[in-house]
Amino acid sequence: MTTNGHESYVVESWRTQPMYTFGEAARLSGVAPATVRNWVRGYTVRDRSVPPLFESVTKDGTSVSFLQLIEIVVAARFRKNRITFKRVRAAHDSAKAEWKLAYPFAHRQLGSLVEHVAYWLEPEARHRSIRPLGSSEQRSLPGLVMDIVRQLDYDESDLAAKWYPAGKEAPIVIDPRVSAGLPTIVGRGVTVNSLRKLHKAGYTIEFIADDFRMKADEVERALQYADAVAA
Repeated sequence: MTTNGHESYVVESWRTQPMYTFGEAARLSGVAPATVRNWVRGYTVRDRSVPPLFESVTKDGTSVSFLQLIEIVVAARFRKNRITFKRVRAAHDSAKAEWKLAYPFAHRQLGSLVEHVAYWLEPEARHRSIRPLGSSEQRSLPGLVMDIVRQLDYDESDLAAKWYPAGKEAPIVIDPRVSAGLPTIVGRGVTVNSLRKLHKAGYTIEFIADDFRMKADEVERALQYADAVAA
């Protein structure tokens, strides 16, 4: 009935069951496998134990769920904007406690929590208007959060149900109910890696587009994404 003592609704198993290895989660979120492992299992530094940021969904702590993947993606975006792990943890823990959300970074409310999240991520700006993080080239925190929110579809539970990792203008979606949560072509169910294999085997973009009733530019974008996450 509840998730970690927070939301009162049932979180469907397709969102919370083990689905991605650390390596898969790392490729999809753009961080190192060791980073995913540390965030899920915790780590030790200078004889000090650092607890995990996200709770493991398996006893051996070797896999993550779809909701955890989304939270890892959000945390990774924060870290890439030079926000310390300590501040990311504070924002996540605070949102869980204050807003009673088990998965705050994967919740629809993340967009409206932006100032609350900024409070923890940027303590020196707590009594000022939200300003760009670090250098002038970096996005502001509200912009960063909304970029992520715009890539997600939510359902009646207000939790992420689909992720469009290249933006909704691209024909690529990660839906935990389709093809084991791998990146697929929107409305097709075929994985982007399948298209990549065909292309590597010598089939032209035009042939692939005709075979799957896609536009050539859609196939190109799918192949570019497939190459990026395979690297």
